Amino acid sequence: MKRLVWSKSVQVNRGKEMNMGISAEQKSALFVALGANGAWDSLTTEQVQVGIREAHTFAAKEFIELILNGFRLQVGGYFRETGEFTIQIPALPQPTLAELRAKFPWIKEEGGIECEASPTEAIALKLGTVLRPNETSINGPEYEQRLAPKSGLLLGYQHAQWFVKHQDEFPELTALLRKVYIDFPGLVVVDGDGCRFFPYLSRDDTRWRVYWLWLVLGFRPGGRVAVSGK
Repeated sequence: MKRLVWSKSVQVNRGKEMNMGISAEQKSALFVALGANGAWDSLTTEQVQVGIREAHTFAAKEFIELILNGFRLQVGGYFRETGEFTIQIPALPQPTLAELRAKFPWIKEEGGIECEASPTEAIALKLGTVLRPNETSINGPEYEQRLAPKSGLLLGYQHAQWFVKHQDEFPELTALLRKVYIDFPGLVVVDGDGCRFFPYLSRDDTRWRVYWLWLVLGFRPGGRVAVSGK
């Protein structure tokens, strides 16, 4: 199985569902509550004028981003651990292009590995997410941007294979079957059409197995990102 195809119409419908039910009264109530509880005396006239002057450019967008993040400032990146388990994995070498193509000949012969930044030393595997609270999904470019601060800590193909091989040794791995899928985006490969993929473990099987996910599909609440927790 090379790729998992998600329905574009599902993404559109989810977006519409998120916007349903937001009334003018709710918008007004939000601004009234913020106005009543804001520490306005700590602001200068110049600071307020910037917000008024730039409301049509960045200010309104930044305010919506704040709401989407649960009315919390985003500090230290988007990644947060989900806390299902921590598993020690020994030092593992990164796969070569020849090794990958022997199993997956659809990977390009020249330039088939776009990025290989997964750690090779012994690590503690942990799971996390890059979604804001109540966020339904993000697209591929946004996913890549949110993963960027974890560069060098994102686990790759060798870790996914170790995970699968040793799954029966850890009951906590079995407990997550059919509940989440797990991305290992430390490795990104390219096929003959220029499409980019990374290894992941599907939640649709009775056992964990390694597949390849199209990077452009992004990330959803049922997903986890495998990282080194060192």
